[in-house]
Amino acid sequence: MINKIKETILREELIQIGDKVIIGISGGPDSVCLLHVLASLKDEYQLTIYGAHLNHNFRGIESQLDAHYVSQLCENLNILCFIKSVDVAQFASANGLTFEEAGRKVRYEFFEEVSEKVGANKVAVAHNLNDQAETILMRFLRGTGMEGLTAIHYSRGKIIRPLLNIVREDIEEYCLLHKLSPRIDKTNLEPIYHRNKVRLELIPYLKENYNPNIIDTLARTAEILKKDNAFIEEKAKEAYKGLKVREKENRIELSIKGINELHQALKARVLRLASEELVGKKDVLEYKHITSIFELLENGQTAKKRSLPMGIIVKTSYEKLIITLDDSDYDKDYIYELQINQRGYIEETKNEIIVKLFDKQEIEDISRDKYVKYFDYDKINNRLNVRNRRDGDRFWPLGLTGSKKLKDFFIDLKIDRDERDLIPLLCDGDQIMWVVGYRMSEAYKVSNETTRVLAVEFNNGEHM
Repeated sequence: MINKIKETILREELIQIGDKVIIGISGGPDSVCLLHVLASLKDEYQLTIYGAHLNHNFRGIESQLDAHYVSQLCENLNILCFIKSVDVAQFASANGLTFEEAGRKVRYEFFEEVSEKVGANKVAVAHNLNDQAETILMRFLRGTGMEGLTAIHYSRGKIIRPLLNIVREDIEEYCLLHKLSPRIDKTNLEPIYHRNKVRLELIPYLKENYNPNIIDTLARTAEILKKDNAFIEEKAKEAYKGLKVREKENRIELSIKGINELHQALKARVLRLASEELVGKKDVLEYKHITSIFELLENGQTAKKRSLPMGIIVKTSYEKLIITLDDSDYDKDYIYELQINQRGYIEETKNEIIVKLFDKQEIEDISRDKYVKYFDYDKINNRLNVRNRRDGDRFWPLGLTGSKKLKDFFIDLKIDRDERDLIPLLCDGDQIMWVVGYRMSEAYKVSNETTRVLAVEFNNGEHM
């Protein structure tokens, strides 16, 4: 078995001569085997080895006995061991995590803490081939893409897994042969956790009824998918680099046209790469988040947005998809399409907009509120939208005989320059129907010939 592990170390480039390696040791067969194997290779690779054991305090006196066993084992192998005790259950409760999530988080933080203390450049953990098969099945049952089905990797950052192609039976046999007497966590023998159910119930059932080599088959599938995924990921990185329109602190802008031209297999990856670059963390966006962004792109509406995990805001601005952590950093221009008999919201001005269609005879009282206006619906020829001003805008104010520049209209009313860019304009395509809060257009006023009335209100949703 040691020769097989050495082949893995060489092939996957897990260990180099002179490495300082932290070994995570629970006291169970897998980690005890890993410790003993690396200890036997210490001189050959000129390694400096340290043990690291985290007492999760899940099992009372049994947890204390695990820590004592690990301490004795390391002492016998002349290996310096670091032991830490954490109430993982309390940590899980305080942070809204499952016991498994909390245990993993605390454990890897402890490994990093020890690594920094001793200057180690590798952390070896004892995942094996059975763990790989279980992980693939768990992710498949939960739902995942190709990357998720690559499951556990031989290395990622400082973390290395020299036992990843060794089956659990061989590990147990190694421990027996070398009289290591590892600790057995009896909860691993009970189907009380999802992984335990997969290990103790599903895999034996698949072995007996479908494929006696199911563990090897699943692990081999993961290796095939790793190669395919690495190729697609490389293409995604190339595409992502080419799609960047602009990049600054807390903000990445991508070409919407460029995204839409990508093959479907690359689109989600490009969005994940952007989020990873923005927050410095992988796997932030789940399938539902990616789908939400796709919907944003498919609708083709400017100035729409989605709120995603870790404070990420994704929004559209004409030809750009903006991925940012700063929700206050809006573009100067905004535009929102409106739907009849629906409510909308203008983020820039914090206004709710309500649009309703009535038959003229249904209108009993004409509101005098400057934020409520009525229009002849049949005079509207294009898509209804609300936006801020653009260069060259003209407007026919109600009561005047002709149009004038919107800029001049604002000057006449002594509206501050900084305010002008935020004032909403209700528009029929490009034609201004209403400078909200100031004046509506003569061209859309209700007359004796009007049969249908469009009522529009900008407010906090209190009147209509």
